[in-house]
Amino acid sequence: MKLLDSPLSAKTLADFGVDFRSGAVTAVETAHAMLARIDALEPGLRAFTHLDSQRALIQAEAIDKLWESRVDLGPLMGVPVAVKDIFSVDGTPTRAGSRVQVEDLVAPQGHFITSLLQAGCVLLGKTTTTEFCLGGFNLTHPLPRNPCDSEVPRMTGGSSHGSAVAMAASLAGFTVGGDTGGSVRWPAALCGVTGFKFTSDRWELDGIFPLSPQMDSIGIFTADAHDAAFVEAALRRGPMRNPPQAHAITLALPRDHFMENLDTEVAECFAEAIARLRKAGARIIGVPMPEAAEIDAVFAGLVPAELLAFLGRERLGRQWDLLDPVAASRIEQAFEMRADEYVRLTARKKVLEKLVAQRLAGVDALISPTVPMVPRPTAEFSTVEQVSAWNRLATQNTRPANLFNQCGISLPVHHLGSALPVGLQLCGAAGSDDLLLATARTVQDLLSIP
Repeated sequence: MKLLDSPLSAKTLADFGVDFRSGAVTAVETAHAMLARIDALEPGLRAFTHLDSQRALIQAEAIDKLWESRVDLGPLMGVPVAVKDIFSVDGTPTRAGSRVQVEDLVAPQGHFITSLLQAGCVLLGKTTTTEFCLGGFNLTHPLPRNPCDSEVPRMTGGSSHGSAVAMAASLAGFTVGGDTGGSVRWPAALCGVTGFKFTSDRWELDGIFPLSPQMDSIGIFTADAHDAAFVEAALRRGPMRNPPQAHAITLALPRDHFMENLDTEVAECFAEAIARLRKAGARIIGVPMPEAAEIDAVFAGLVPAELLAFLGRERLGRQWDLLDPVAASRIEQAFEMRADEYVRLTARKKVLEKLVAQRLAGVDALISPTVPMVPRPTAEFSTVEQVSAWNRLATQNTRPANLFNQCGISLPVHHLGSALPVGLQLCGAAGSDDLLLATARTVQDLLSIP
């Protein structure tokens, strides 16, 4: 194995599990190889905020000993994983991408990280996030390098950009992020990997820095939809749902909002995807989606207000100068939020959830481009106004899933006509996570056929 080779190159997570159980590879060998790759590539990528090599190797050794004793923790035994720096992990700092002191606010390690460890995953470290998960770019914090372009530094999306970059560079078997307005699906699309957002209440959110408890959800980055379904089933400790035949799939194509502001490359890739799915026999129907127009008003109100409530005015007042100006501009909006307006927006969100669920009844997924543009050069963004406008535009298609309490996935489709990454998004009803992943597996395979 060469220094820069990933121990999971050209191998699914299911294949790795077979190799691990046959003795062809050990958890320690895998961890050593992955850490060597990280050591070589991380200086240029800046994907990690905290790398715990010693702890990872101790965990890997323990996993190997358990397997030697015929203790089987499940399909994810020995898989190296990296998690976003909003997840508490016992013995490691949690800073949520900020210079503001918040470690005393974050709850101890919670259910999801404990589930990863109980499943036999090897935690490599923590990945970067934008400050407090607010958007995709900070002016005063280093941005991870998008592996899609070795010449021009390009936007990665956010806020889980460290996990997206780590996955795109094959620095882990899978990586973990959080998604409040697209923070998994958005960087997945711009970095050319698969990003899956669970339904918000699929996992307890204890031990995770909260941005907006009404819309926060956990997500994972994987090489493809098959690996995403494999991880979901393994953590659920249940079987993977069989992918449906193309003719059994019904997809809703929104008439409003989602097809606006598209780059030419995105529009062409999406059109080709729709054409291939229809040719394969999938049923694609147009649906109105006027509720999506309310994302700006609801997000601008609820998200900063809930973050301010968690951080506290006094703490922010004492450390305001430590904030990145992009994050500060978002948080400022919350200081004038009235209680009655917050209650009104919360109630409106519930109404929108019901309206959209009713309209999409009988549909397997809503289909759209994930992000309306390809990754822009970072040099185009030097002011708060430029970054803020880009954040709003780039998340026009991802924020609705959080507003409507849906699960969602972004699949890379740039092979259909773009030199830069393009994502295709599927969003499903609350609680339909395994169905959405099964549908995504079929869609991915159909789009891979020349």
